Amino acid sequence: MACLLLFTTFGPSQADAFCYVTRNYLPPLFGEVDYDEYEGLTAYIEAEPAFTEFMYLVATDSRGNEKARIRITSIDESKIFTAPATDREGKEIEVKIKSGWIHVPQKSLKLPAGDYEFYLELSNYDTRPETTSGNKLTGVITDTQCGRATLQSDSYEIVIDEIPNSDFPGYIDIKEDNILINLNLTAEYAKAKFSLLIIDENGKIVKRTALGTKKQQFSSRSISLKPGTYKVQLEMTLSGKTTLSNAVTWVIQSEFIDLGLGVGQSFPGNITISSSGVITITLRGKQDVLDQYDFYFIVRNADGKEVRHLLIDPKNPSLVAKNLNLPTGRYTLTLSIYDRFSQQTIHSEATFYTVNLSGQIIVFIDGQLQTYSKPPVKINSRVLVPMRAVFEAFGAKVDWDEATESVTATTDGDVIKLTIGSKIAYKNGQPITMDVPAILYNNQTTMVPIRFVSEALGATVSWDNYSNSVIISK
Repeated sequence: MACLLLFTTFGPSQADAFCYVTRNYLPPLFGEVDYDEYEGLTAYIEAEPAFTEFMYLVATDSRGNEKARIRITSIDESKIFTAPATDREGKEIEVKIKSGWIHVPQKSLKLPAGDYEFYLELSNYDTRPETTSGNKLTGVITDTQCGRATLQSDSYEIVIDEIPNSDFPGYIDIKEDNILINLNLTAEYAKAKFSLLIIDENGKIVKRTALGTKKQQFSSRSISLKPGTYKVQLEMTLSGKTTLSNAVTWVIQSEFIDLGLGVGQSFPGNITISSSGVITITLRGKQDVLDQYDFYFIVRNADGKEVRHLLIDPKNPSLVAKNLNLPTGRYTLTLSIYDRFSQQTIHSEATFYTVNLSGQIIVFIDGQLQTYSKPPVKINSRVLVPMRAVFEAFGAKVDWDEATESVTATTDGDVIKLTIGSKIAYKNGQPITMDVPAILYNNQTTMVPIRFVSEALGATVSWDNYSNSVIISK
């Protein structure tokens, strides 16, 4: 697209003559565009030499919003040739044109997956406005003085897919109703923390599960997902830095058995857990209808492995949940219905259940039982947990200053500081008031109240009174 500039001067002075424009500028050419998800963008260009000093590659999204503006500072294999043009009086003239190839590496684009329009924007002057100090800052073109112009090429549409992350030490396979996870846990990643993330169509993380072994398998039943389309990723936190694996799409189909309850009815039963830890199973529906199906009570451990699969008596459903004899750990409880005629099975949503046989306060992070050299304590009805162990489980780097008896934790760009004996901690300089002050337990371990973990790390923290358990999830 050419920028038309027509200016006239009457009796020009020497200064005005410098500004006299005799012709329209030729529009730039932006062609033979090639995009590679690893290498970036390469294109052939042609433009008048005066416009190649201030040249930008611009990317806009499907709504026309600018998403990237990258200055082009070099042209490879550049050549100069002449092209025909017309001056203001209609006479044919020749204009010099500079041609060559430009390359923008992938790391400079930094664009998420999506559809984009790319074009060149060129100026024959520095379009960045001056500050009071004389420095140049990127800004909107506002100068329309004589002879100055900004030109734009035709646009080129490019679809950017999810960029593979070949450096991530693991990958995900989706096979029917199962997620298969493979981790390459070499010595380099010995201190890394891995999690499985499941993200819904709105971009919200609906499940986060800690991973602890090289190979794990999960089904939609074990993590209680509703039918729909999800994005599945692995997350690694190491030395305060978080890295994501390639995303994989997982489509979960809906299940349906006509139970005579009407189309669209929810699962005809649920599981509840009382404040004292008693499990109650309730089935809804007419007895003669329920008797046509087999009902099961299923228990899975934190790794998604089925550890109990028990037939339910519809007339006394809660009986099956007594005397489960489960070891200390965190479990998911679900109900299932099996139709012998159609050989179909449907499942209820999962209910979380914790078991604690240790006699101490225990901590679960993203479903995984934690082991600490100094267990949590309860002081004045407040539960305190070991700060270093909990924060390092979230990938934070924790430093202790013995001289000031203070702790500094760094994670994902956040800096958290606190001092033993003080109720005030700081996150990025902003104060956080704790219920009780941090303490140095047995002169060895910094202990902080569980609410502080939530506020400092942005984690969800809850207390299971019946099992004396702290439940933490990111």
